[in-house]
Amino acid sequence: MISRLCQTGSARAQLRLFQMAPAISVTPKACLVSKTTTTNPDTSAALGFKSTIGEHSKWFKIERYWAVAMLPLFPAAYFIHTPTMDMALTIAIVLHVHWGVAAVIQDYARATVVGETFSNKAPRLNYIISILLLAALFHFNYNDVGLTKAFEMFFRL
Repeated sequence: MISRLCQTGSARAQLRLFQMAPAISVTPKACLVSKTTTTNPDTSAALGFKSTIGEHSKWFKIERYWAVAMLPLFPAAYFIHTPTMDMALTIAIVLHVHWGVAAVIQDYARATVVGETFSNKAPRLNYIISILLLAALFHFNYNDVGLTKAFEMFFRL
């Protein structure tokens, strides 16, 4: 009963603990609740996680701001068929896809899941695919009708 109360960590549970055992003058170490969570670096390394504490929140915010900034771009691209809009749409789509694939790779292409070799090559493969996609869309924008006009032609069918 006491160990179960210690695990909950709430102030109410600790108060109940002191009411149950008035003879205890010092709180046992097992009942002290730490506000920060720490992970064992050896366990994290064995599971294939990289230690990049604090880096993810910055990129998460940037990705969300970018996604919100893309929202007015798509309706504007429907009405504006200029090379500038084609390039803006191309860059926005490629960067958004690159970040999305990078997140999938980070989540699912760990060494314990897919092996050490593919785990190391997957991020590089994402960069190669993103660069090829960007080059292909730039080529399409310069040498064909452009991305916005192509969408208009597609939806006119």
